[in-house]
Amino acid sequence: MYPPLPRSEIELPGGRALSYAEFGRPNGTPLFLFHGTPGSRLIGRLGHNAAADRDIRLIVPDRPGSGRSDFQRGRTILDWVDDLTVLASSLGVERFAVAGISGGGPYALACGLKIPERLIGLGVVSGVAPVRKATTRGMSRMNRGQLTLARKAAPLFRVEWSLLSLIAQRYPERLISRVLTSMPPADREVFERDEVNDTLVADMNEATARGSRGVAQEMTLIARPWGFRLEDVTMPVHLWQGELDRNVPLAMGKYQAKTLSNCTATFLPHAGHFWFVDNLDTVFSAITNR
Repeated sequence: MYPPLPRSEIELPGGRALSYAEFGRPNGTPLFLFHGTPGSRLIGRLGHNAAADRDIRLIVPDRPGSGRSDFQRGRTILDWVDDLTVLASSLGVERFAVAGISGGGPYALACGLKIPERLIGLGVVSGVAPVRKATTRGMSRMNRGQLTLARKAAPLFRVEWSLLSLIAQRYPERLISRVLTSMPPADREVFERDEVNDTLVADMNEATARGSRGVAQEMTLIARPWGFRLEDVTMPVHLWQGELDRNVPLAMGKYQAKTLSNCTATFLPHAGHFWFVDNLDTVFSAITNR
């Protein structure tokens, strides 16, 4: 069984609220897990047991505009690091690990660039790469279309996501069903397990709890230049990529493994995007040495 969903909140400089949840062991090694896009802190439920087994304090924040965190107009991917350091300091955490899943990958890499001295480990799981023609090879048509629209017509993309957010709030199962049609069997099998399906549906629903602006902004930030180069992230990065993934295709994992200065990459021949659901123990162990 998954644990209940406690939620905490801090006030950031300037007055914005940052929401987060904790899992695992309260006094364990701190690890911040960054959710996907769309996503929220609720994804931390899937890592609770793995964190507890490894004596890890798993902290999962909602990024601006996602879940219950306030929207931040005009932010960049690198700005997230400032929010994270405020959260870490408020929790009395000086050094910690970070891991980014899917759309959370760029935010983990941004931490590796800006605050390597505070990190004990960095992991990217099925993490999106800078969008190029070559890196989107093998991506589902739906995801390619979303990224293209976000990059070239952000106002129109925001309108589209305002409609999708209504569906996510009222009929999340329909949105999940639409997404599943483009997934490999390995991912569809994950959603066949009721408890996992319920968590993933709730996570997508919670992503737009305060409207669609946050998700639309996240997709636009991913689709456009990130504001930093992968080559400039010099600390060690552990990367896991399913070779059957169509949400974030193999080409993105290969590009990051080749471009990052110090990357240990694991390519998984029979895995899709949701490999992490059953393998967070592997991820947590690698980046915390526990």
